[in-house]
This record gives sequence, C-alpha cells and structure tokens, in this order.
Amino acid sequence: MSYFNTSGNWSDNSLSSLRSSDGKVLGRVRMEVKGSTPQAGMKDYRFFVDPVSSLPPYFSESLKYGFTGFMSRIGLGFNAFDNDEEALRYLQNEWGDFFVTFTPAMRNNKFFVLDDLQKESPVSYPEQNAAYLPLPAFGQVGAPVFGGDINKFCRHILTGKPIPGLSKKYWNSMFTPHAVIAYTDNFDGRLGDAILFAPLEGNAFDKEVISEGGAYFSTENSGRIGYKVLHFSDDSLESHVVRCRHSPLWFVSEDSLGDLISDIQELPNDGDVLSLYGIKFDESVVIDNIGHTESDEDKENLEGVSDVLDDTPVFESFDNAENIFLDRLSLLAKAKGLLYHERDLLNFHISVKSARLTILAGLSGMGKSQLVRLYGEALGLPPERVLMVPVRPSWMDDSDILGYADTTQMVYRAADTGISELLLDAEKHQDKLYMICFDEMNLARAEHYFAQFISVLEKEGTPRIRLYNPTLQGRLYNGQVYPAEISIGKNVIFVGTVNVDESTYHFSDKILDRANVLTLHRERFSEWRCGEIDKVPEIEEISASVFDTFRVYGNLELTDRELAFLDDLNRAFEESHIQCGIGFRVARQIDAYLKNIPTDYDFDREEGLDCQMVQRILTKLRGSSQQLHALIHVSDQGEAEGSLLQVFDRYKDLSDFIESRKLLSLKAQELKLYDYTI
Repeated sequence: MSYFNTSGNWSDNSLSSLRSSDGKVLGRVRMEVKGSTPQAGMKDYRFFVDPVSSLPPYFSESLKYGFTGFMSRIGLGFNAFDNDEEALRYLQNEWGDFFVTFTPAMRNNKFFVLDDLQKESPVSYPEQNAAYLPLPAFGQVGAPVFGGDINKFCRHILTGKPIPGLSKKYWNSMFTPHAVIAYTDNFDGRLGDAILFAPLEGNAFDKEVISEGGAYFSTENSGRIGYKVLHFSDDSLESHVVRCRHSPLWFVSEDSLGDLISDIQELPNDGDVLSLYGIKFDESVVIDNIGHTESDEDKENLEGVSDVLDDTPVFESFDNAENIFLDRLSLLAKAKGLLYHERDLLNFHISVKSARLTILAGLSGMGKSQLVRLYGEALGLPPERVLMVPVRPSWMDDSDILGYADTTQMVYRAADTGISELLLDAEKHQDKLYMICFDEMNLARAEHYFAQFISVLEKEGTPRIRLYNPTLQGRLYNGQVYPAEISIGKNVIFVGTVNVDESTYHFSDKILDRANVLTLHRERFSEWRCGEIDKVPEIEEISASVFDTFRVYGNLELTDRELAFLDDLNRAFEESHIQCGIGFRVARQIDAYLKNIPTDYDFDREEGLDCQMVQRILTKLRGSSQQLHALIHVSDQGEAEGSLLQVFDRYKDLSDFIESRKLLSLKAQELKLYDYTI
C-alpha cells in the first residue's frame, strides 16, 4: 500500500493503486446507497461518508463527493441485501445517528475512498453539521494517563519529552493541535475527568512531531502553557466535543474551540498540578482507581503475587499494539520450538479478548497448557501473574478454590490455589493484566466448583466474587486483608484446559454456553525444525488499558443474513426435538467474536463464523443416532448428510464452513460406529 508522506507528497509504490493518508477524519454517513456488481453473482453496495473535520489539502475535492465505502468491507459480505431499500434501511439504522472516524484514501489518483471505518459517539449535539478540529487525547476513561500521575504528563509537556499513545495512524503531521487532552484520575472528586493543555500565547502548539517513543509538543519560543480541568458532567462539553472510542482523539467544533480553551491557568513550572488540588501522589506506591494505597500489612499477606513496586517496563502505546503483540506471539512460539498453527494462535487471541472464558480442548500432550503460558509471556506478564491451577477430582464447591470463613477461629482461610490472593492483587492494580488457567478443569465437575464464576462472569460491568457472608467481615481478624467480596475487572483473563478421555467429566450446556471451546490442530512434525528461530523477540509488558484497546465493543452488528442463518439452525434443532439451540447470550457472544477479528491477517469474517459454529454451537451436539438422525447421519453412499449440512449449504455465501463440515462428518461417523456421539 502507498502512503502520503508527512509533507503531503505521495510516496512511490507502483504495486498498489490505493494511497492512504496519515491520520483519522471525523465524518457522517450519508443516507444514500448505490448498487455494485464486482463479479457475476455478487451484489455489493456503495455508501458515502461526508467529512466534517479538517482534511489534508490534497483531499479538498472530496468535500464535493464524499468518501466511498463498500458494504462488503464493513463485515457484511456480498449479497447481504435483496434490494437498495434494504441496504439503505440498514445504513440508517446502524450508522445514521452516529459520528464515524475513518482513514482517508484515494484509489487510482481520482476516487476518494475510506479505510478502517469506526462508529463513534451518537449525534445528539446542536452542532452536528459543524466543522470539527482534531485534538490528541491520551489515556481513556478508567485508564488515566501514566497510571494517574498527571504530574508526570505535565512534566513531559513542559520539557518536550515523548508521550506514548499517538501515531501517524491517528494524526496527520500537517496539522498542529490547538490543545492536548489527558485523561486523569479524579481522586474522589477532588480533580476532574480530564485536563486540557494549550499554549497561553498563540492559538496552537508550534509544532507536533510523531517519532519513535511517542508524540512531542512544543510552543513558539518556548512559550508558557496553560491547563484547564474538565468534567464530563459538563453539558456544554458534551454538546461541543466528540470523544472517540476507537482512537486517541477528540474532535471539537471550530465555533466552540474558544469556549473550550477559555479560562486556562498557567501550568506550574514544576508541573505539580496535583498539589494545587490537595492531592499527594507518592510515585513509590501504586494507587488504584479510587486513590487507595496498599499498606505494608497488605503486601505481607499477599506474598507470592506481583510486587506492586516493580519496575517492569509497560507497553503503553496504542498504535498498532495488537499487530505488534500477535507478531510477537508467533515469533515467541517459533523461538521456543513450539508447533502451533497460526490460525490457532489468532483464534485463541480473538476468543480471549471477546469472551470472559476460553477453554482449550483436545488430547493430552497437544500443548494446551503451554499455549496459555506462551500467551502470558507474549503479554510480558511476570510468572506470578499467570496462575496455573491444577484441578483436583475432589473439588465440590467454590470453597475448594477460594477458601472459607472459619467461624470457630474467626479467620478467613484462603485455599492453597492462590486464586483469592491473585484476584485481590488484580483488583488493586487494574492497569495490570492477570491470567488464571484451570488446568484439566473437567477432572471435577466444573458446574460445582466453578459455579460462582459461571454466574458472575457473564454479568456486564465489573462483577464481584463473594468469599464469605459480608456480615462477618468486621468480625474476622484478617477481614481487612480478605474482604467479603472481590470485584473482577477485565484485566483478569480466565482460561481452561480440558482433556477428552475416560477420566474426565463432560461439560454441561451451562458451561458451553459461556465459553469458546477451541480444539488445537495437530501439526506435522516434519515442520517442527523448519519453524524454529534463534532470536527471541524482546518482551515489554502490555498494560491492561492497551490490551483493552484490542477489544471492540458496541451494539449488535450481526447482519440480517447472519441472523437468518442462526434462526434456520434453531429451526433445524427444534424440528429434531433435541435439547439444543442458540440463545440470545450465544448470539451476542458470536457477534462479539466476529467484531473482534483483527484486520491485516489472513483470517476473515467467513472463517470466524465457521469457528464460532464449531466452538459455540456444535460442541453441544451430542446424543444417540436416533436423536440426531435428522440433524446428521451417514448416507448409503457413505457421506455425511442431514438438516444441519443443508442449512450450511443454503448460507454458503456467509462461509464455506470447512471446519464445521469436518466436525459434522466426524460426528456422523461416530454415530454410525458407536450409535452415540459425545
């Protein structure tokens, strides 16, 4: 692909006719579609986005025409709609009421097209058709810049030190920002949600350079810099500013810029803003999201988990972080001589970031536990934050894995698994990632010992695990160390491994409905040596806030065609009279998986839908040949057939369903040989 260079000239690359610009643009989707036929039998629809923010001069003509996008490139595929009216209705319902961001590009030097379209804030402002200016924004809600140390950010602004989190992917260096935003901790309401920085002389920073290490800001003649505390509850702020969910950017209307940067105060020369608000920030002690510190007694009682004062460098840049991580994961596997299919690594990553529980299944010795350790190492996590919990057959309830309140001695006795301690540590340090793996989790009945986790992990927001009755907390002598409840943030990754043999229990639908169940592909040993590399990639820890940028949130994005496919599968299950089907929870989880598929990899939505059929739906297909005959069986010619395969055939425009067909064929053979499948 070709790119504009930072001076606005085209870079030479004759291999591609698509030329993309640096930076993101704010826009509105125009309520207009045009049919397109890229190939015989393939129907696509063009739509258009009108920019409402600043554009590089070489895109000035695009204001007349807008930027063109294609339905097939925003996750819908070809033949998604029967006619123009359906396509337009979808556009109105899904995109009509939102601002969007995109990367501007040009095809064949004359067609204005868009790339990386993202849905941002709803349009509910009086100035919805105003012209907007971009502002860099560092950190995000719940993940303040520099872990809440806004003084450090101030010193970087004052001295011109690099600030991580901004890159050419988001910012075009032809523009200089009028202001810079930093999210901060409000310290129990004593500060604010964010702080704005702007030059006191002049209307913009003198220059802005994105280079190695981050973004650099300076003022003309080293002029003074002002600051202003912002509160998101301020209605005037909400009505004039678009805060991006997918980019480290804000967009402010030109007419409102003056009001936004009015009343700024001069930044102290030492950058100590916190002391002006009566806040003391001890850099030697980690402070959590509500400003509580950790006592020496707490640290002594949590011996064995991560040291809260460690100096492990943390990867804080948002730019291209996911691609860097995935490349690192693949290289690390090869460096260690581990034989994993690239598709399995990508599938595992998508499952981890889109679901609260991921289960690796398969034969013993396939490398399931090793993959969990590898993933933690690729994240840069120290060993004490990757907890491998070997499941014991004797476990009966959650007290076996968490512990219990001893009311005779009035003390909480934590289980020797270490889960309680790790969860407490994770609650205190929400910008650090933690992993818990239940190894061979079906050696005992997971529905019993894992029951509380099953219930809370599907809850929205921040669920809580109960250790004991809250009425006992003030009476237990170590109740301050082990509180009655622990909140589980998204910085805790839950994984399980299972072996399928005669020594294990089978999961109930209660578990299967809440987890992605992956089976690793068996690779050929002949490819083992050729995959090894000598150099282990340099590892830098990825923070929880950066990992959260890997995740894609939002409303349901399954297409009408995909929803019809799920309905037809449910109809096939109903007609067969077996207790199996797709509920709303599973549909939402399928949607979450599909929208979290990374770009720039040989893994598309079609493969993702196929994976979800195997990992979410067909895992529950079990029973006798008499029960399952209508769904799947072996024909007289020795081939698999049945109503499920017929559904896959009718929706082959969505996917080839290669893995699903393989699994159904295997189950059909099991039914023929054993009269039963598990």
